[in-house]
Amino acid sequence: MNKSIKALLWVLLVGMITGCEDFKLGNAFLEKAPGDDVDIDVVFSNKKYADQVLNQAYRSLPDYLPMESRGYRGNWGNTDGVTDICYNRESAYVSGSLKASYEIGFPYYPNSTTQNIGNPLYGIRKAYIYLENVDRVPDMTGDEKKQRKAEMKVIIAYHYSQMLRHYGGLPWIDHAYNPDDSFQFPRLTLEETVSKIVTLLDEAAADLPWYASDAEYGHLTAAAAKALKLRVCLFVASPLFNNDAPYMDGEAAAQKLTWFGDYRQERWRDALNAGLEFLRLNEQNDNYHEIVKTGDDARQNYVDGYWKRGSKEIIMASHRYPIYDMSMKSLDRGHNDWYISTRSSYADMFEWKDGTPFSWDNPNHEAHPFFDENMKPTRDPRLYETLIINQDKFQKQNGGAQCYQGGLQSKENSKYNKSSIYGYSIRKFVRDKGEEVKNQPYQCPLVRMPEVYLSIAEAMNQLGIAKQKDEFGRDAYDYINLVRNRVGMPDVREVEGQELVDILLHERVVEFGAEEMRYFDLIRWKRADLLSTPVETLNIVKNADGSFTYERSTTEQKYDWKDHWYLIAFSQDEINKKYGLIQNPGW
Repeated sequence: MNKSIKALLWVLLVGMITGCEDFKLGNAFLEKAPGDDVDIDVVFSNKKYADQVLNQAYRSLPDYLPMESRGYRGNWGNTDGVTDICYNRESAYVSGSLKASYEIGFPYYPNSTTQNIGNPLYGIRKAYIYLENVDRVPDMTGDEKKQRKAEMKVIIAYHYSQMLRHYGGLPWIDHAYNPDDSFQFPRLTLEETVSKIVTLLDEAAADLPWYASDAEYGHLTAAAAKALKLRVCLFVASPLFNNDAPYMDGEAAAQKLTWFGDYRQERWRDALNAGLEFLRLNEQNDNYHEIVKTGDDARQNYVDGYWKRGSKEIIMASHRYPIYDMSMKSLDRGHNDWYISTRSSYADMFEWKDGTPFSWDNPNHEAHPFFDENMKPTRDPRLYETLIINQDKFQKQNGGAQCYQGGLQSKENSKYNKSSIYGYSIRKFVRDKGEEVKNQPYQCPLVRMPEVYLSIAEAMNQLGIAKQKDEFGRDAYDYINLVRNRVGMPDVREVEGQELVDILLHERVVEFGAEEMRYFDLIRWKRADLLSTPVETLNIVKNADGSFTYERSTTEQKYDWKDHWYLIAFSQDEINKKYGLIQNPGW
């Protein structure tokens, strides 16, 4: 993490100077290996070889699905694992000891130049190599080359958008540099960085189809580019960057690397315009992307939206594997990453089925926190598909999941105790690791349609027009209700201002659990109060008569949050080299 700037200014540049050592492709990549002395001329001598570089760039896209120890681990056990929905007991966030020279403890963000899922520097490097050399491939049409180059631009912009959310303003690399070029690149201002990302996304969208055909499934599209543009615009319009004062003073703030230097409402307008632009283009393409609601089963509708391959709700996804490999541990419940656990308080965020907040102080809620006397769910259906809930259907077990003390899914059981220590464990994406996933196509959704709707609603609220109908005949509440009604939840209350912000943040955390969303939502809204809350535990006891007693307690565990953590540090080693890199405040 904290060596990434070194990679940005050296590996990303020098590594782009391609030669024979850079492109030794073996049997793992090609049906017939061209040999150890293959150089870039051979690689781009035909489409078959060039596609390997394309695929390597695609492989750099992140995958936050629960996994053991391989590949990208920027999942909810890492970034969301330092929020109010999960807890990482071994993170330096616990003790407050995180510092610029610390090697472990940041939300995991890989930085080597080797092939690695989610590695931004590897992906940017491969994308630029492809961009600058694909025109020499003889057996590709001009239109195909143009489209593939646009796809690479989206990959570059995606990685920069991720780094923007971690660091603020960044050094910008726009081509493969030559050995004689100067390698000392300063950070751009925040505004310049945002402009570069947005421009790249707009350029890419102009050369891409709105959606991929069946034959091209998995390739990036104009819809992905425009949805990412909305995500970037919403993030930078939020209070972390768009404010009358920086989140912390310092040289980086003075040079406007960590904020814009002022608050402007027009930045929220930019976010709204990006959202409406997406909807206009989607409408021109027969509303191809939509929230999935194919039947009366709210839980299944929700699952089909984020899980089902080919779901029109998924705008952008990564594909680490072709299908789920049942021998892998990538879908286990964190057996090795045992220190990552789901908080009991996260389950409490899911509302009662009538839309009222869940409360253990409500006698009816306490008596039937998950199911009524007839085993009918009493809560937001998304709860049951996000977390493993006591008595819920699970692996064909009689009586469902056994989350009670001594049960098969309890913290006492040797197979599950490492992740359900606070009373719950992950279900979303894990599923049942049986008939639900066996031989199923593998994908990790990176952007879904609900994010577009909720982002538009947020921008409307911040512009003071939450109750105004837009060109599509919807107000902010209509956009929120599109997401809620899909799972059978009632319409949201029509409040405005901060109350609606709180509702939107709530809706995002219950909709996007385990989708790498919560951390960035709390960061952009500067919600330190939610980043340092004590951890709650739920202990379930099964009584002799088959009923259950629910015992709650609050531990003293929490993150010792520091406000300079809103943006992470560049490596102090790189700062000390005195080539102009300015550290983020407080580090």
